[in-house]
Amino acid sequence: MRRIPLLVSLLLMLQAVDARALTLLTESKVGAFRHDPATGGGSAQISVGRDRALAQLEDPTVCPASASIRIASYPTATNLVTGGPEVALPCERWSRIPGGFLYRDPSGAAGGVRTVRYTTRGLSVDARAPGFEPVVGPVGYVQMWLTVGDTRYLVRLHDFVVNGAETVISRRASHDGAAGEAAFWDTLWGDAERTEDALRYLERAVARNRRDARSHFLLGMQYLNLYGQETRDLNHPSEGAKSLVLKSRAAFDRAVPLLWDGRNGDSRVPGFAAAATYAKGVGFADPALTARGIEELEYATSINTLFNSFDLLAVAPAISNKDPLYARVIDLLDVTFPEVAGYCGTQQEICFNDGMAPHNLEGTFILFGDIYAKGGRTDDARDYYGSALGIGSNSGWDARFVAAVQDRLDHLEERVALYQDDDPSNDPPFVGAGGAGACAYCHRK
Repeated sequence: MRRIPLLVSLLLMLQAVDARALTLLTESKVGAFRHDPATGGGSAQISVGRDRALAQLEDPTVCPASASIRIASYPTATNLVTGGPEVALPCERWSRIPGGFLYRDPSGAAGGVRTVRYTTRGLSVDARAPGFEPVVGPVGYVQMWLTVGDTRYLVRLHDFVVNGAETVISRRASHDGAAGEAAFWDTLWGDAERTEDALRYLERAVARNRRDARSHFLLGMQYLNLYGQETRDLNHPSEGAKSLVLKSRAAFDRAVPLLWDGRNGDSRVPGFAAAATYAKGVGFADPALTARGIEELEYATSINTLFNSFDLLAVAPAISNKDPLYARVIDLLDVTFPEVAGYCGTQQEICFNDGMAPHNLEGTFILFGDIYAKGGRTDDARDYYGSALGIGSNSGWDARFVAAVQDRLDHLEERVALYQDDDPSNDPPFVGAGGAGACAYCHRK
């Protein structure tokens, strides 16, 4: 029996909370990345069109330096976020131009960045060696973080027309695909309730281009998230919820082959699809499909050591704590969690709250607490709930979620006892089951 390393928990609580606004840019985004194996050099050109988030600009000419940039990728070879460090873009290199600002440095002293054109009409970046750490494909995605003042812009590219060791070129996002992605994240982050907008735009995007991999994927995720909101008990979903999981799995059926070919691409995608397969099997009481879902979850774990390590946790809400499979779930927390934590030192976006899940730690820890509570491990559950509460109380976590974890701590012994009796109908729901929570526990700003 292995308890949470208290030092690790303390370090997690001390992670700085980034108060800068997280802002996704999607309109007409495209990127081209080249790598010369002979010299180790490379280049990157990234551009975004007239995105709604660029209507109001921060001022990068204000000194001391108030802008920074990082271009990074997620190579298939490592499944880790890789790239040069975040570098400051000195304020004296910025100048005003019509509609915005221009950064220019022919020397590329800051990470090889030669120019940044930051205007209300769009954003473009040119970076080259020397100084630029090249993108070496194949990759799951490439991204750029550009921080100006209090705004932290993110451009993430997932869909590629070329994805090789020397050249990576993304497919330009369609207007519908870009609008659907923006509406998806507006909803998930809690910026605005735009579920219907997301579905409408994304469905239109895939109707116009059946190879729009990112839109297929986001449709699968949107329907899966809605399924979680509709379903308190995975073993007894409503008819409406069943239709949602069918739509989710259908979207993933199209997305997965476009994003992961079995060797290269985004190895995270099969894990999300596997969760939909498992939910469909359980919800329709189909043992063969349920078993296939478990096999897919295990496969996803085998192809991505860090991000997919805990995919099998998806079975925990649906199975008995007396099922041998539940012992494997507990083993993931007892053994695998400490093992993969060693990767986290340089992977703040995956392991901590620095990426697209601003409350990743809090949501993960309340889930771990639920798993231990169902497994009868009261002290371990208390530790994880306490960590979630300690971080969440100081990170701006949604008050409803703070209250949910506080309630678990206040009624922990009762909660554990309900899981231990032989009546599954009175089991408390897991985090995210039913209501507006679901993925929001980690993603809502």
